[in-house]
Amino acid sequence: MLTFTACAGGRTGAGSVAGLEPPAAGDGAGVFQTGVASWYGDDFAGKATANGEIYDMHKLTAAHQNLPFHTLVEVENLENQKKVLVRINDRGPFLKDRIIDLSLLAAQRLDMADKGTAQVSLRVLRWGGAAPDGIAFLEGSRECYVQAGAFSQKANAEDALLTLGEIFPELGFRIAVEDNLFKIISGRLSAAPDCREVLAKLAAYHLPGFIRDTDIAPD
Repeated sequence: MLTFTACAGGRTGAGSVAGLEPPAAGDGAGVFQTGVASWYGDDFAGKATANGEIYDMHKLTAAHQNLPFHTLVEVENLENQKKVLVRINDRGPFLKDRIIDLSLLAAQRLDMADKGTAQVSLRVLRWGGAAPDGIAFLEGSRECYVQAGAFSQKANAEDALLTLGEIFPELGFRIAVEDNLFKIISGRLSAAPDCREVLAKLAAYHLPGFIRDTDIAPD
């Protein structure tokens, strides 16, 4: 487990990443850190996070003392084995026995919101970046779409859509109804190679997906 030095200042302080290096190739899915997670909500709602975004406690984000902004982290509650994928967009927590401060929604996904804290492990799935990567929409004669799940309950589809929005913020995933199921469909991609690129990224996050050549008309 890595040992970090907490940054000084308030929650919106820039923080320090000096001396912190990405995991070695092949180690991105390994345990990066273990410790106590907490969450923050109403007191910070609508205020600026350390990277300049407006904090929305109903999104899957988190604060970490050192990890670069836009790093994607899988957080596992070691008390119940529930997991959630969050994007780092803030600095904190500043209590020395805490390693990550989750949004309310992320805490709810881990079933720790009522308790307030939980013992967790962190796995880095994507290391930093100036901004989350998207897939360019290119003009072409062949079109394809990626379906990234089908759910009988709309709430489950909405949860999956939040996660996909963090991984592919520019891809235009949406929920559409087909065959009495709530399906998550990407925006139009120019050709099969583009769709295969999306599938490869989904697989890297252990998420399902397949290519389809037809869209679903909106309701």
